[in-house]
Amino acid sequence: MLAVLLSLGLHSCSTEFDITADNLNTPIVYCLLNTSDSVQYVRLQKTYLIEQSATEYPPHPDSLIFPGEILVTMEKLRNGVIQSTYHFTPVYDMPKDSGFFPNSRHILYRTYARIEPNTTYRLYIYLGSEEKVVYAETSSLGKLTVVDPMDLSMRKISLYEGCNYTCRWQPVEDAGLYQVMIRFHYTETLDGVTTHHYLDWPQGYSTPGTATDYLSKDISGIRFMHILQENLSIKPGVVRAAEGIDFHILSGTMELRYYIDSNSASESALMEKPVYTNIVNGLGIFSTISEVDIDGLYLSSVTLDSIAYCRFTSQLGFLDHTGDRDSTNELAEFN
Repeated sequence: MLAVLLSLGLHSCSTEFDITADNLNTPIVYCLLNTSDSVQYVRLQKTYLIEQSATEYPPHPDSLIFPGEILVTMEKLRNGVIQSTYHFTPVYDMPKDSGFFPNSRHILYRTYARIEPNTTYRLYIYLGSEEKVVYAETSSLGKLTVVDPMDLSMRKISLYEGCNYTCRWQPVEDAGLYQVMIRFHYTETLDGVTTHHYLDWPQGYSTPGTATDYLSKDISGIRFMHILQENLSIKPGVVRAAEGIDFHILSGTMELRYYIDSNSASESALMEKPVYTNIVNGLGIFSTISEVDIDGLYLSSVTLDSIAYCRFTSQLGFLDHTGDRDSTNELAEFN
C-alpha cells in the first residue's frame, strides 16, 4: 500500500500554493516527534476561505476537516532500509484550548512509537477525497544531556531578586534551537481545603551559536518574582505554599528553528517573510524534539522567604520557609 501511496504523492508533488484560489484545500500538517515519549501525534487540517471578517465569524468545524478516507502512516529507516512501520489512528478526546478556532470535532492522529535518536522518519498522509499523498521526512536528534540542574534528591534551587539561576547542558548534534521551561508548583488552602496548582514559565528560545562544550540559559530571579505577581491574583483568606520547581529543557531541529523564525514578527512592517514548510503537497512542519525533565526540585529557604515577603509577592499569601506568615520573619533585604 505504501508503494502505491508514494507513487501518487510523487506524481502530484508540489510545494507551491496559491492559498487564495477557489476551492483549494491545502493540507496543513503539524507533527513533532518526541524522543522522550512513547506516544506520537499528528494534527491535520485544511485551509479555508470566508467572505466575512475572520475576527467576527470563526470557521465551521467541518471547514477545517478533510472528508472521506484518511490514512496516516510513518516509517522508520536506517541506512535507507525500512525498519518499522507505524499506523496512526484518529482520536477525538484530546482537549483543545478555547479561542477563535472551533474546538468541537477536534481530531488528532496517534500512534505508539519510541523515537530513536539519529534516525530517519518518513510521514505519509493519504487523502482519499483529494486523491493526494502528503509526504515529509525528518531525522531525529541525539540525546540531550543536562548538566545543571542535576537530578538529585533534596536538590534546592535559589531563584529570587538578586539571585539568578543558570541551566547548563551539552549541545546536541544538528540541533537548531533550545528552550528552557520552568514549572512552579504551589498549593492554596482555604477553609481547610487544600488544592494543588502549577504555573508554567517558558523562557525565550536560544540558538547554539559557535561550537562549545556547554550551553547555558540564565533564569532571572527578579523576573521570576514578577511572573508570580503578574499571574497569581490576591485572594483574601487563601494561604499559599510553594511546593517546588521543575525544569524542562528541550532541543529542536534546524527545521523547527526555520519554521519558528518564519512565523515570528518581521523587523519591518513592510517585509513579508516566506513561511517555512518541509511538507510536500502541503504546509506545516514535521520534525523532532529531544526533551529532558528534571522534576521535584526544592526551593531554598531564602527563595521561600523571598516569595513570602518581597515587595512583588508579599500580598499573595505565601508561607515562608518556617511554614508561617509571621511578619517578624520579614527580612529587610526583601523590601
